[in-house]
Amino acid sequence: MKNALLVMPILPLLLVACGNETQKEPEVQEKLTEYKAYGTEPGWTAEIQNDEIVHTSQDGNNDFTLPIQRMKATATGWEIKGFSDLNNITITITSDEECNDGMSDRKYADTVTVSVSGSGYHTGCGGEILSDPEAA
Repeated sequence: MKNALLVMPILPLLLVACGNETQKEPEVQEKLTEYKAYGTEPGWTAEIQNDEIVHTSQDGNNDFTLPIQRMKATATGWEIKGFSDLNNITITITSDEECNDGMSDRKYADTVTVSVSGSGYHTGCGGEILSDPEAA
């Protein structure tokens, strides 16, 4: 009985201590909400707008909007994928690899590779405009 009396005063402390586990904050995945990439020869644009990819082509034969199925940060930038029954696209952004679009002589922060169903791989530029000779 003496042992039971000794445990009784500390029992509430033990129960409280067990219930106070440190809870981890849920990991927040980074994501791009707005981004625009351009390419020439042939001309194309790929835009990230919230949770969609909007692709346009110079000839208008390969224009589509798709929901983003996968977006992940990589060691060198981003990889974004969208697909449907008719179209698919993979956008690979290489961050901090300056790019010149070749026509306007603008310099962009990123180099972008786009793989689009029906038209293969295209390389272009995207992100922040670092210099624009036409704006001077």
